[in-house]
Amino acid sequence: MKANATICFFLMVLFLAPQHLFAQQADARQLVYSHSVPLSSPTSISQDRNGHVYILDPLRNLLRLDAMGRPLDTFSPPTRGRISTVEAWNPMKVLLFYEDRQSLLLLDRFLRPISSTGLSDLNYEGIAKAATLSADDSFWLFDETNLTLSKLDLRLRKVTVETPLNLILDRERFDVRQLREYQNMLYLLDYNNGVYVFDNLGNYKKSIPIKGLAYVGFRGNELYFVQDGQLTFYDLYTSEKQTVALPEKNSYRTALVGDKQLYLFTKDKADIYFWQ
Repeated sequence: MKANATICFFLMVLFLAPQHLFAQQADARQLVYSHSVPLSSPTSISQDRNGHVYILDPLRNLLRLDAMGRPLDTFSPPTRGRISTVEAWNPMKVLLFYEDRQSLLLLDRFLRPISSTGLSDLNYEGIAKAATLSADDSFWLFDETNLTLSKLDLRLRKVTVETPLNLILDRERFDVRQLREYQNMLYLLDYNNGVYVFDNLGNYKKSIPIKGLAYVGFRGNELYFVQDGQLTFYDLYTSEKQTVALPEKNSYRTALVGDKQLYLFTKDKADIYFWQ
């Protein structure tokens, strides 16, 4: 009996050890500063599957940087406007959403224009506050006038899915900042209330009560964000959290996380760090 108890104890230790060691490693991780890059927006940012980072420079040109923070390509828009969303997760195309012009611009992976579509040309009757690409090459739009979540199919030139949000969002308090489809789910970020989760048909599933965020990123099975001087990783399936303390000298607002590098954004620059 004593031998069996000893074996059970060691099996339990082995089972728990990986999580415990990971937590220690996460807390012990150190950041080594590399350099900074000026930018015009800490939220119009994105990262593709290869680790390339996309930012807007002070002149609102779109830059594609490699994992080391070195510029690879530049897209200079022929006409200026407010690019409120950059989405580059799709390996074949990059989405730029102009909120002020209510238009969707697609670029290829070399930042060459593919197509430009004004929502008014499709008889879209609302005012889109946020937009993102879907896995089936449609677009998700959040309409702040009608409080609806819509899927727009450019091939059919019409809305194919529409979900009313008047029973979900507080009309007096909502402040939607971001839409993102990830792992067959759609995430809507409301600065005042948290993250609302929908399936890929636009059906509401749940909410994540993380308030005061202007941007969230995704990596593996985790959502991550910057808040109160910490980079927090939130597991989408277990709701567990892990945090990494950030350098105190700067007031960081958002982040993009790579395998070996970490981009931390203030209002006017990106600081590139490396994990150690």
